This record gives sequence, structure tokens and C-alpha cells, in this order.
Amino acid sequence: MPILRISYFAVVILCVGISVYLTYFGFERTFRELTLAFTAIIGLLLFAADFLIQRNRENGYPILPGILLFFIAATFSSLSNFNYLYTNFMTRDVTVSTMREQYAVFREDLQTTRARLGETRAVTEGASLRSRVENELEQMWRQMTDPSRPGCGERCEDHIQTLTALLGTPVTDLVRPGPSATQQEMRVFFETFRGLVLAAMGTRADNQRYQDLTGLQRYIDERLRFFGTAEDAIDEGAGLERIAVLSEESREIERRANALLSAERAVTHRPIDPTLGRLGEIVFSLKNAFVEVPNRGATIMAAVLAVVVDIIPVIFALLVFRPGEMAPTTKRRSTDVFS
Repeated sequence: MPILRISYFAVVILCVGISVYLTYFGFERTFRELTLAFTAIIGLLLFAADFLIQRNRENGYPILPGILLFFIAATFSSLSNFNYLYTNFMTRDVTVSTMREQYAVFREDLQTTRARLGETRAVTEGASLRSRVENELEQMWRQMTDPSRPGCGERCEDHIQTLTALLGTPVTDLVRPGPSATQQEMRVFFETFRGLVLAAMGTRADNQRYQDLTGLQRYIDERLRFFGTAEDAIDEGAGLERIAVLSEESREIERRANALLSAERAVTHRPIDPTLGRLGEIVFSLKNAFVEVPNRGATIMAAVLAVVVDIIPVIFALLVFRPGEMAPTTKRRSTDVFS
């Protein structure tokens, strides 16, 4: 019997030690600075429950008090054990899955917003105007440098009048280079005239709105390039903290876009929850394991191991020690006397 007791308490110490280790890291992200205190309490309760079950079993006393104490301690211990084990099993899978899902939401919403900005009248008309202006300037330069009609003659003047009509404002008059002007003289005239055209376009009443809308479009393009795809982020080793950044960027772009769009054209970005995929915190691990169930095998394995490490000493005590085996001698003698 001494060997069995030594074996039993060795098992108790090992199992409680393992459970305390798992409990500490399972509680760490939930209880923070209180983790050590909670872990110590649970460890002491488990040890006391195992000792009480063994002692009462051998002495013939009811083991229910020990079982109740064990049930209370094991409930919290098993939760934290499961959290730690399941997190180790699933962190990589959950991180990858969450990153892919949230990146898809982020990119789709930003691309939709960019398209919505491009559909506004200010952008469509502004882009059309700039395209026509650039086309006229290109044709004007070709006309000026045409070997058969060099200089700014009648056809070149037609382009200047067309540009004036497009801009809605006269461009400062410049001396036109004649047929005998050099290539350099024509280049200086053209670049000066082009600068005046672009400056006049910048003073139009609708220019500021066009610049604001297209500026936000360029910002969206830059953000999409900066964050890349989910696969890029995973390859870089980015963790779930990237989700919080995506969430903030999405909300900021939504706010800026709606400040420029009319109420009926407003955009609504889907929420990107920064807490998604936060394995390591008990609530999120339980939700992922038993509600979302991405990997049933990992759930079962973590649950079994979390419970087994606590219950082994109890099973050991119930199987090895006989009820009343160590009952007090005085009790036996009194029974013999009155028998």
C-alpha cells in the first residue's frame, strides 16, 4: 500500500503540475495580471480535492465533498486547459482563414467605393474635359511641327480657340511662332501655352470637387497596393493585428467618401471586427471550437486532453484504494466487542 500511495501522490503532483502549467497560459490573455493568483487557487483546490478523495476513500468516509471540490476546480481548470491546447492546435489555421475573409471584405469595399466615386458627374465630366484638352494640345503640337505647315498658323489657331471654348475662359494671348520659327522657339511657346491651359483648368469652379474625388481614388489605389492581398500578408508573417489596421482604414475611407458623395450615393462598408480570430482568449476559443467548428478533430482532441489531465488522479484513487481500507483501529475493535 505505501507504494500505491507514493505512486498516487506522484501522479497527483504530475497531473496537477501539468494542469497548472496549462491553466496559467490558458488564462494569461484573459486575466492578465491576475493570472498567477487564479492559477494558484485552482492548483491548490485540485490538489486538496485529490487528497480529500483519497483520504476519505481509504478511511471509509463519504467522498462527495472531495468530488464537489474537484468539480469546482476542474471546471475552471478544464476551460483554461482547453483554451491553451486548442489555441496551439488552431492558431495558424484560424489566422489564415480570418485574414483571407477580412481581406476580401476590405478589398471589395474599397474597390466598390472607388467605382462609386468615379461614377459621380464631377469625375466623369472632369475626366472627359481633361481628355479632350490633352487631345487638343497633342494635335496642336503635331500641327505646329508639321514640316509642310510649320509654326502656329490657321489650323493651330483653331485648336487654341477650341481649348478656349472647352475651358470657358480666354487663355493669355501669346505671340504665335511663325513658319520660320525654330524647333526650340516652338517648344517654348507650346510649353508656355500648355501651362496656361492647365492653370486655367485649375481655376474652374468644379475643379476642387474633381480633385477631391480623384484624390480619394488615388488614395484608395495606394492603400490597396500597400496592403496587398491576404496571401501577401500571410507570407510576410503578419498576424491578426493587421485586421485592426484594415478596420481603421476601411472606416476612414468610408467617412471621407461619404463626405464627398450625396446621401443617395453614400457607401456603407461592412464592419471588419478587430477581435476576429482572437484565439487565446477563452470566449473566442470556445466560440470557434464549438460554434464555428472549423476543425472537429482539434476540438475533440483538445477537449479530451483538457479533462483527462485533471481526472486521472480521481480515477486512480477510485480504482486503487478500497473503501474503508484504512479505517481507524478503534472503530474495528468496538465493532468486534458489540458483535
